[in-house]
Amino acid sequence: MVESNQKKITKFLSSDRITYKGLEKENLRSDSEGKVSNKTFPKAFGVHNFNRFITLDYSEPHLEIVTPPFEENIDAYNFLCDLHKYVENQIDGDLLWNYSMPPKFKRKYIKLPPHRESNITKLAHLYRLGLRNRYGDKMQSTAGIHFNFSFSDSVIKALGNNKTEIYLGISRNFLRIFPLVLRLIGCSPVTHKSFLKGRNINIENLDEEDCFLPNSTSLRVSRLGYYSEEQDENFSTFNSLDDYLVTIESYINNPNEKFRDISLDLKQQVNNGTIQMESELYNHIRPKGIISKEVRAYNQLKENGIEYLEIRSIDLNPYSNIGISLEDVEFLELVMIFCALSDSPLISDVESDCIKENIRRSSETGQNCNFIAGIEGATAEESAKQMTERFLFKLQKFAAEIGLSKDRENMFNNYFVRNNEPLSQKLINDLNESEGLLSFVLKNSTPIKHKISKENLSLFEKERHLSENRYMQEKKEDNMLFEEYLEHFRREIK
Repeated sequence: MVESNQKKITKFLSSDRITYKGLEKENLRSDSEGKVSNKTFPKAFGVHNFNRFITLDYSEPHLEIVTPPFEENIDAYNFLCDLHKYVENQIDGDLLWNYSMPPKFKRKYIKLPPHRESNITKLAHLYRLGLRNRYGDKMQSTAGIHFNFSFSDSVIKALGNNKTEIYLGISRNFLRIFPLVLRLIGCSPVTHKSFLKGRNINIENLDEEDCFLPNSTSLRVSRLGYYSEEQDENFSTFNSLDDYLVTIESYINNPNEKFRDISLDLKQQVNNGTIQMESELYNHIRPKGIISKEVRAYNQLKENGIEYLEIRSIDLNPYSNIGISLEDVEFLELVMIFCALSDSPLISDVESDCIKENIRRSSETGQNCNFIAGIEGATAEESAKQMTERFLFKLQKFAAEIGLSKDRENMFNNYFVRNNEPLSQKLINDLNESEGLLSFVLKNSTPIKHKISKENLSLFEKERHLSENRYMQEKKEDNMLFEEYLEHFRREIK
């Protein structure tokens, strides 16, 4: 179990204690009957590749909204509310499906965004086409939230001034406690049967329309959802940045037998490695470098180190009307600070196997299972509920030590309740009393009552024209044919 370090806490308290948080939220668009929408990206949002706040993840109905980083949790949350409402106002009667597993699925409605005419947009289209050919549309059509986190320069300096090593330590500790986090925040134990059509998956029927794993917290995070067996074999432990970069380089450059037959000559994928590019690496937490269109993510990390961290495996919370609550944001921030101010030894091969197994158990049976507590001592396994309760008490004590206990009272009350009845268990119980998943999610996806701030409304409206201008400028600056551009891109990591 992860334990806080008093010396690190003292150093943190000597700093300005500032953290920066940003949110990226995906929603599938559905019609009023709970079917995947067949409508295209609204013109009101401009060019999705170049809009800073509203874009597409995988397909036309797969919307993603992005906040800038904020110091205050409430500011990040309010900005997300404004974005959510602005999108609702522009999607022609569709709903933002407030659940991580897709609505009633029809493959013909999962259309990839057009490639447009710039090299960057053509590459983005080819990448999505590669994802389709590798994994299929269903796996790519689950939705979730990414939580971006970083410390101020003052905190980094107080903790030792090595930003990359600080963030690597956070990443290792986050993996260690992620099974507990997933038990508290995961909420996708049920899926509509259309998601399973044509797939050989061992899963139970909840009713005539829905299938589920009875004790699951998150089908999306499980092997039935957003999962790559090839990548799981070489689990990233974040023991060093060099090791992480070697993994990326190997995954990109070494042909994978499973993907060899997907044509490169006919442009059916970017390359035939285990991943086509860095964004295909399915880590639960991802180190990120400085954002740049000119320099690839791999090279940014190699040259400049880690700039911030992205927690990726967060399900949409259907009990919050925008898919995440303020308490969720507060919890995730506190978890990241806790991971930073705790000892973080390197992860051994044996511990790596234990972490992977605990994550599997949490996703598939986490409501009522045992977690591996350790490989030494009298207790090898322990009740997930007991381990999570002990973690929450530890986190509560830690919050008091860093001066955040009064600000987190509602959050802790909420999360202790969740430990007794995880969101995933509550959802299954609620579905047994209602008309089924589609009906439940539709009721929880109705447009929110929210007034967008004048400042943000102006910002969102201006972004349409800015995105169009950025696209035109990018197209104008292209100085090579796409075939040359693609070959250059492939050679960048060698």
